Amino acid sequence: MKTKHNSNFRYRLKYSRTGVPTWIGHLDLMRTFQYSCKRAKLPLAFTQGYNPRPIMEFALPVGVGIETRTDPLDLELIEKMPAQVIMNQLNMKLPQGLQIETAFYLEFPEKNLMSLVEAAAYTIIADNLGVATEKVILANDHDLVVERIRKGKKRQYNLRELILDLQVITQNQIKFLCKAGSIANLRPDMLLKALYEAEEITKINALDAIIIRDQVFLKNEKLSY
Repeated sequence: MKTKHNSNFRYRLKYSRTGVPTWIGHLDLMRTFQYSCKRAKLPLAFTQGYNPRPIMEFALPVGVGIETRTDPLDLELIEKMPAQVIMNQLNMKLPQGLQIETAFYLEFPEKNLMSLVEAAAYTIIADNLGVATEKVILANDHDLVVERIRKGKKRQYNLRELILDLQVITQNQIKFLCKAGSIANLRPDMLLKALYEAEEITKINALDAIIIRDQVFLKNEKLSY
């Protein structure tokens, strides 16, 4: 989306989602934020053209069923406001389960937030997940290849090339840091698929897993979790 940015003011918000909003798709999530911003009477900046839209960028689309804790979202306004006021006004209008956790003004903003994404940290909880991860991933260094159909074409991914760090927390819980963004991106369901294809967890347990994206890391941010 292109527009004249010279007179706009750009803010970076970090949001969490839990409960019911976890089960809506990315486009519906975007619309929810757009409507909530309008209801909060924020002076939104809009794109140019026949179908103007609020200038709003999400760092990394989130899959249905995945909770978030501090996902980045950039927003542009035509008036400068205190970031705390933006956060407070928006939180009063967002539906239950969506909340802005932090907000700050970008003095020298870089456009295209998605291009800044480098990694993401996740927590996954499922029956026997920790035990399965120890056995399939940590106990050896063999390639961990998963096949995925994308746009009608089968592609293979070696998950070891995408995992930056992984820890078993309990027999049912793991945490991991992985590559994310447009160049390389590990979807947590791919890791779960590798484990049930190895017959170390059931497919039902994989589908019932609680997945939390704890953090999305942008360019030059310290990778930790």
